[in-house]
Amino acid sequence: MDAPEALTPLVRGLHHVAVAVESIEGARGVWEDALGLAAGEVEHVPGQRVNVLVLHGGAQRIELVEPASPDSPVSAFLERRGPGLHHLAWRVDDLQGALDRLSESGLRLLDTSPRAGAHGTRIAFLHPQSTGGVLTELIEDPSAT
Repeated sequence: MDAPEALTPLVRGLHHVAVAVESIEGARGVWEDALGLAAGEVEHVPGQRVNVLVLHGGAQRIELVEPASPDSPVSAFLERRGPGLHHLAWRVDDLQGALDRLSESGLRLLDTSPRAGAHGTRIAFLHPQSTGGVLTELIEDPSAT
């Protein structure tokens, strides 16, 4: 499946699918034990007030995201919607350039400049109203180049 037309020249591929969970420890049994995905270490991302567990199944990457504090955006998400798909993350080479271009094309951005993400990445989010109701993350990952 191709990337959305507005992102075609920017997107290099799907980086990960993020799943919001109330507890990584409570959820990891399904993903790691039952499904057999390989898990890394849980990382705390202070700027987003979340803890993240990366799981791999072949070339696919799933991130379990739990709130690390009551004021985490993921806490609010869980209160409104419950556990489940939180966002899709697309890998880009030039995050600031992508944000500038998308802003110029009229897409609504949640972040106008990159911020620190998990595992040494830089991230920014697009508003779900601009992407068909799906929270969309753009990610610049130096380990993926």
